Amino acid sequence: MKIAVIPSGTREEAKHCTQMVVESLKGCGCEILIKPYSYNQDCICEMTADPELAQCHMFLAVGGDGTIIHVAKIAAALDKPILGINAGKLGFTAVVEQEELSLLPRLVTGEYQEEHRLMLQVQRYGGNVQTTHHALNDAVVSSELAKIIDYRLALGDGERYRYRADGFIVCTPTGSTAYSLSAGGPVVDPRLDSLIYTPICPHSLFNRSVLFGADTRLEVYIPENRSRLFLTIDGEEPTELQPGDKLVFSRSPRWARFIQLTNKNFYDILNQKLVN
Repeated sequence: MKIAVIPSGTREEAKHCTQMVVESLKGCGCEILIKPYSYNQDCICEMTADPELAQCHMFLAVGGDGTIIHVAKIAAALDKPILGINAGKLGFTAVVEQEELSLLPRLVTGEYQEEHRLMLQVQRYGGNVQTTHHALNDAVVSSELAKIIDYRLALGDGERYRYRADGFIVCTPTGSTAYSLSAGGPVVDPRLDSLIYTPICPHSLFNRSVLFGADTRLEVYIPENRSRLFLTIDGEEPTELQPGDKLVFSRSPRWARFIQLTNKNFYDILNQKLVN
């Protein structure tokens, strides 16, 4: 079995943890490919096109939530399962903590399950240009100076409604415990297929989060605003939006395939990471 171990290139804790992971897997007869990850879009594109990674049976991401989320997107593009190993602070998307590395031999014996998680597709139409992004956590539209922005939101081809807020978040259930939660959004079990829209500091007492079905298509129209607006996907480098742009949020054709080595359920993890 060939396994790609992808540690964070910026966390010192990830180096020691990676050494222990490699020793454990080599002891099980695995072939190991180590590819450190750096937090930028170019690295994601390069790793997605890497033929060595495409030949691996599964990915192990070692780091914090940022590393695990971005490596999961690379794995999804290559249709590979991924296991997140926490070498950060919160590690909400991690399944294995450093003290649980003794569980790794289960990857070889097949004593694990896969949990398929919905991803978000974000299409931007502006002028003659169309770009497509895929998010595991969320997509955020905000201004550069935390000013109130205007936008119009429609459900598919339905009527456009005007909203005013500091911005808005469209997230997956996996991303419901990230920025959306801080903005007052609901906690959603990642096994559910849905899209969550959460306004950021809305200029209305009745503008709150909405949970949509997975096959919903949300269209957002960007009018002229007083400040520059940006689209940020999973915390990556933001893209500036222009008046007249249209954003379409929908279910991605890709799935994140998370490996589960323990019997811990979502609510156990929620308690451990966010409550206790």
